[in-house]
Amino acid sequence: MAERTLQCALLLSSLVAGLACAAVPAWKPQDNVEIIVGAGPGGGNDNVARLMQKILQDKRLLDASTVVNKAGGGGAIAYAYLNQRRGNPVYIAIASNTLLTGHITGIGALNYTDFTPLAIMINEYIGFVVKPDSPLKNGLDLIAKLKADPRSVAFGISTSLGNINHIAVAVVARAAGIDPRRLKVAVFDSSASSITAVLGGHIDVVAGPPSISASHIEAGKLRMIGVTSPQRVRGVLAGQATWREQGIDAVVINWRGMLGARGLGAPQIAFWDATLSQLAKSDEWDRELARNLWENAYTDSAHASAYLKTQYAELGAILRELGFVK
Repeated sequence: MAERTLQCALLLSSLVAGLACAAVPAWKPQDNVEIIVGAGPGGGNDNVARLMQKILQDKRLLDASTVVNKAGGGGAIAYAYLNQRRGNPVYIAIASNTLLTGHITGIGALNYTDFTPLAIMINEYIGFVVKPDSPLKNGLDLIAKLKADPRSVAFGISTSLGNINHIAVAVVARAAGIDPRRLKVAVFDSSASSITAVLGGHIDVVAGPPSISASHIEAGKLRMIGVTSPQRVRGVLAGQATWREQGIDAVVINWRGMLGARGLGAPQIAFWDATLSQLAKSDEWDRELARNLWENAYTDSAHASAYLKTQYAELGAILRELGFVK
């Protein structure tokens, strides 16, 4: 009898505990969520943030949110702002390769390990474009010219040496057995400026986001001779060959993801996993990605952390080869 009473007591205790756990609601923001952008309004990261905010609000995935621009220092001001919100889950920031390259080269003090990676959202690739009348008819023509004389081709990139556009040029050269440090590379203050320069014949090749050159390609004002994607980019550039198709194993990804402050708890991370996953599955998100020639690359927090670790190592190797790491 005593044993039966004990069993009943244990069963009742477990039921009460289970009900208590079930009664505890999953975490969700009670305050306004700030989506932090390390650049001014109108840029690529700002456009991504405002699209995300619109979908989050329209689908009622968040009660209230605002986009907060913290321009300056190549994103350093935005990352410092987020770093001051340790443990606060209502502050999230758009992140890109510049977070990693800045830390690798010593320009930035903060790394992805100083935050809580929440997601990788988008992949963008780097396209190489020339004028329609360029003697470089394809990527292999470019490689042949560089092998004959690495200084015979003037590349244009924006907006700094050592960034993802410069890395793309280096990866293509290295894959072809050419020393990337011997290349002639001119830096422009914007993608638009580099396109203007190649259209004017001041440089030979521009390496940059395909979304910037797509309208010029459609108008017949530019030709793409290679893109750093593992497979062809969808949409208006579906007919453009990748570097891999031309025998050059050069894949370079310009990703965009989301970071939270350091010290977020499991319930808070779980909320962002669920919320950002729903956003990434929405028709609105897919339509905008297609329009901008972006690829849906959604991964949750755990996979984002692993991916950033791999990216840090790979980008570090290239930047050391280019001489940007002492």
